[in-house]
Amino acid sequence: MMVNYKIILLVFLIFTACKETNKTSKTIKKKLMKKNKFEWKPTECAPYHYAAEIYHGDMITEKDKYYTIPYGGTINNGWGTTGTYWAVGDDFKTIPSRLKIIWLSYTEDQFYFLDTELPKQKIVELFEKGYVNKKGKQDTYDEILVGLAPGGAVSVWLFSAEFTVEAGHYQAKKTDVPMSEFNPDGIQDRNKYVKEVQEGFSEETKKVIAEQGIPIGKWTAYRERFLWKPIIKHVDVLKLATIYNNFYNGEHYAIVANNPILQEYHKYPPSEKITFYWYDKNNNKFGCKIKFEEKEIWSAFKTMYKKEEVEQAELVFAIDKYNSNVKITLESAQDTIEIKKAEIKTFTTSD
Repeated sequence: MMVNYKIILLVFLIFTACKETNKTSKTIKKKLMKKNKFEWKPTECAPYHYAAEIYHGDMITEKDKYYTIPYGGTINNGWGTTGTYWAVGDDFKTIPSRLKIIWLSYTEDQFYFLDTELPKQKIVELFEKGYVNKKGKQDTYDEILVGLAPGGAVSVWLFSAEFTVEAGHYQAKKTDVPMSEFNPDGIQDRNKYVKEVQEGFSEETKKVIAEQGIPIGKWTAYRERFLWKPIIKHVDVLKLATIYNNFYNGEHYAIVANNPILQEYHKYPPSEKITFYWYDKNNNKFGCKIKFEEKEIWSAFKTMYKKEEVEQAELVFAIDKYNSNVKITLESAQDTIEIKKAEIKTFTTSD
């Protein structure tokens, strides 16, 4: 049998070239990171039920490089939730040192303006530190997310699908923008324009606003932190698989059970919602989704930490032997508070 050595040589050269290209790209990536350049995109969000629209916004570097935040269209995708992004410009970018943004808060019929310095060195350090992803590998963030809330509250996060961390929080000032500039090809009567947008709100949003009004200051208050960690246990045998934890300030993590973050106490606000998966002694897989009642969970944390001797606590999720019920308690060495109003849904699942 004749062996075609030319083909073998060609395949070898292609394979070697691919390896070298991959190695080179990793080397370039490391070099770029050392120069404070990272692969990130600017994006935006606003709380559910409290719609906003960006007139214009930029993240600006010290060398006056402008990265425009996507604008145009109503946003109310959720606090700390990724928004839209424009695939333009370089993949690797210098970290911005300034944020300038103007937007319209539809629920208030109020324009806001913010021009603020960003903590560039802190952001660089967070990008460099990154996090351990669900595959157990070191990873880092891929978006810088700007959140716009009623009253002019602004949060900035580093965002990825598995981790979100707050980088800064700011207070914007009230301002005004002529409708001829904000909506040049549409309605020029601002009252009429805003009213039409409000009339297009969902029935749920209209109900929430009617019952709760516009809670100015709420998203700033969400930033209060306590030293705690979640503990998930089973009355029988438990093998925890993954946990998804969303906090009221917009931060979140999605991690596997052996992630070091679960072994340590961290300063976080209370969880807004949490989902976790586990295996029982027979290797059957189950899941649980929990949404906390806001007043109850905040009251529990504030009551617990009112005691000067309380330095840290654990939010304990105790699974019963049938894998069908979860009891939740906030526990410290000094006190235990049961959480009774959370919505709890357990279910069977599979890999």
